[in-house]
Amino acid sequence: MSGTGQGARHRHGRAVASSPWIVVFAGVVVMVVLLVIVLGTYRGRSDAEVPRGLEVGAPMPTPPWLSASPTGSASADSTGGTRSPSSSPSSSPTLSSTPSAPASPPSPSSVLPGSPSVPASPRVSTAPPAPPAPPAQPELTGRYRVTSTFSGGFIAEVQVSNESGAGQEWQVRLGFSGGRVTTAWVVNAPQGRLRENDDIYTYSGGADLAPGQSARLMFHVERAETRPAECAVNGVTCGGL
Repeated sequence: MSGTGQGARHRHGRAVASSPWIVVFAGVVVMVVLLVIVLGTYRGRSDAEVPRGLEVGAPMPTPPWLSASPTGSASADSTGGTRSPSSSPSSSPTLSSTPSAPASPPSPSSVLPGSPSVPASPRVSTAPPAPPAPPAQPELTGRYRVTSTFSGGFIAEVQVSNESGAGQEWQVRLGFSGGRVTTAWVVNAPQGRLRENDDIYTYSGGADLAPGQSARLMFHVERAETRPAECAVNGVTCGGL
């Protein structure tokens, strides 16, 4: 048995020594197997390190700012799937092709309370002219009248009245064309003084005239017309002429 086994080994060794290509072929097969194992291991590790969604041939993820679709079409998510169109008004803005009309300027009545208001133009109103003031009433008034006439002359009087609220001095001026005053006196009152200057006769009362009181100045005129050329009390023309 031992002789037989040794003979077989010797024959096998001779066969290998006589055929070296068999050894080369076996080595190549072993190397190919090892190479396949190494490549398989490297590829598995690379697949594990590549982020999901970035595999070779996988679609690129869409950025968040481009994920909203204006037309409502489905968009791809980060996992490579499809995302349903968003119904939120903030994520699906719509653009109008019609240009909007320019805003009209605000009217003065719609100005906000905090904004400066435009001052309105002031209206200039013209007040009607004031009526003229009534003429001031004289404090003393006089009224002329003829009491009696006779040949060559007549007797007349001037009634002086005090219309003011205080006692007043009074004076009567008389002028007659072509005649003269011979005498003058006051009825029932203190007498005054008669003076003549260029045919103008001035009689000054002897006492102040009390408020609301009257005095009758009588005078005798010769060779003159009954209507005097001048008659005034304190510068105010006499009435009754």
